[in-house]
Amino acid sequence: MKIDQSQISSTRFMYTIAFFLQSSALLTAFLSSITEHDSWIPVLIGGVLCIPLILVYRSLMVNFPENTLLGMLDTVYGPVVGKILGVGYVWFFLTLSALNLTDLGDFTKITVLTETPSMILAIFCVLVVVWAVRHGVKVVTRYSALFTITEFFIVFISTLLLFDKIDLKNFLPMFQLEPIKYIHSTHIIATIPIGELVVLLMLTPSVKLSRKTATKCWFLGVGMGMITLLVVLMRDIAVLGNTMRMFALPGLVTMRLIHLGESLSRVEILFAVALMMLLFFKVAVLCYVSTIAIAQMFKTKKYKNLALIVGIFVVYYGTILYPNNVEHVVISQEMMPFFWGIFEIVIPILTLVIAKIRKLPKKQPEKQKQKQEVQHAWDGS
Repeated sequence: MKIDQSQISSTRFMYTIAFFLQSSALLTAFLSSITEHDSWIPVLIGGVLCIPLILVYRSLMVNFPENTLLGMLDTVYGPVVGKILGVGYVWFFLTLSALNLTDLGDFTKITVLTETPSMILAIFCVLVVVWAVRHGVKVVTRYSALFTITEFFIVFISTLLLFDKIDLKNFLPMFQLEPIKYIHSTHIIATIPIGELVVLLMLTPSVKLSRKTATKCWFLGVGMGMITLLVVLMRDIAVLGNTMRMFALPGLVTMRLIHLGESLSRVEILFAVALMMLLFFKVAVLCYVSTIAIAQMFKTKKYKNLALIVGIFVVYYGTILYPNNVEHVVISQEMMPFFWGIFEIVIPILTLVIAKIRKLPKKQPEKQKQKQEVQHAWDGS
C-alpha cells in the first residue's frame, strides 16, 4: 500500500543517501576512543565490507518496487510474522529518530545556543520536521543535494585552511593495536552509519528507479557519504593526533584551530551549522519513515494526521532513553552495533534469501511490466 503519493527522482534519492551518511560525522568520537589514530582504517574496511549489504538493499528495492520495507516483510513472511517484524521496525525507526533528535539538540546547545535548554531546541526542530513530513517525501528530501554539496565544500575548505597544521606523523605507528579493537570499530561503522540506510527502503514506492539506476544511486550515494566521513576523520587525526580521543567533538576542536585574523575568527561555526543541517534532515527523514510505517501498520493513508503525534512522542522518547551522554556513548559503542545488526543486516539478508527461494522477485517485476504495458496502451490511445 502506497501511503504517500508524491515521488522523487533517482538523483534526489542518491543525495539523500549521501547526506544521511554525512550526518554521522559525530561518530568520529566513538571510533577515536577505541582505535585512536588508526580510526580511519575501520572506516575504510567497513565501507568495503558493506558492499554486499548495499547490494542487498538495492536488490530488495528493485525486486519490490511497489512495496515499502514493511510491505516486503508482509509479502515474504506472511501477514502474521510480517506484522511482528513490522512492529519491531517501527520501534527501530522511532528509536533512531529520538536518538538523532537528542544528538541534534545537545549539539546545538553546546555549539551555538548555549543558554537554550535542549528540550526547547528539540521541540522547535520537531515542529519544522512535522511540517515537512505532512507535505510528503518531496519536501523532506528537497534540499538533499544542496546540503550534501555544502558539506563537501566545507570539508574541502577546512582541510585547505588547516594544511599548515597537518602532521602526517600523527598516523604512525599503524596497526599496533589489538585486532579486536579494529573489529569493534569496523562493526560500529558497518551498523550505525551504513546499516541505518535500511530505513531508506521505506521510500521505495516513492522513488523512480530502474535496476541500472538503482545500482548507480546506491553506490554513488554511499561513496559520497563515506568519502566525506573518511576525509573528516583523517583531517582530525592529522591535526589532533592521539589527543583526538580526549574530545567529544573532535571536528569542532579541529575547526577552532583555523585562524584567518580577528575579523574571521570562530570558523568552527561553519562545521557546527553544516552538521546541524545534516542532522536536521536526517531527523526529518527518520520521522517521515516512522510516520509512514505507523500509517501502514494501521492501514491508513491519512499519515498527515499522525505526523504531529509521532513528533511529540519522539521528543518525549528521547528524554527517557538515556540518563546522560556518557551512558549514551557507552551503549552506542558496546550494545547498539550488535542489536541494530538484527534489523540492518540479519533480517534484510534473510528476507532476500527467502524471497529468492519463493521466487517472489520474479513475480513482482512481471506485474510491474504488465502495469506499465497497460499504462503505455492508455497513453497511446
